[in-house]
Amino acid sequence: ASGSPVRAQMLKSVGLQFSVAPSNVDEAAIKQSLLPLPLGEGRGEGQPQLLAAALARAKCLNVSTHYPDHLTIGADQVCALDTTIFSKPVTVEKAAEQIMQLQGRTHHQHSAVCVACGEDVVFETVTSAALTMRELTHAQCVAYAQQERPLQACGSYLFEGMGRHLFERIEGDTDTILGLPMVPLLFTLHRLGAIKLG
Repeated sequence: ASGSPVRAQMLKSVGLQFSVAPSNVDEAAIKQSLLPLPLGEGRGEGQPQLLAAALARAKCLNVSTHYPDHLTIGADQVCALDTTIFSKPVTVEKAAEQIMQLQGRTHHQHSAVCVACGEDVVFETVTSAALTMRELTHAQCVAYAQQERPLQACGSYLFEGMGRHLFERIEGDTDTILGLPMVPLLFTLHRLGAIKLG
């Protein structure tokens, strides 16, 4: 239940066969219901994880009800710096601005995955990673944003590409940073008998 090419590639890389059916949930409405304060002000500890989980579940159920005989995987990701939650930048200027806010500091990526069969959620989890961006000049932030154009990226960087150059240190799973907790997802799919080795 995702149109993300990165998530699709991650699933392909571990040999899964699947169909892509992006959801059409109103993400803004879900964010507004969980974040009564304007986006960017946040609501304290745990809120980014709750938001990521709610978005993944909504996307998953939005699609799974149309495919009751199949397992549906939904996922979402939230980037947070302290109590500030970042939206996708959409413009190069906004991407550079967000990178400037992150540079020299540690932020978190929270990635949620949900698995459903029809109307029943059979698994969901959220994993988190801490990323410390190295100190960058304004010119470097602008140059990166112009070069890679991470306009639909959570956090305004593509960690799977040149965005990796921006960092000093990471703590956590690379899959989490890319937006899909693969190990717990694969464990669940094996447990459910959806995939088998040998």
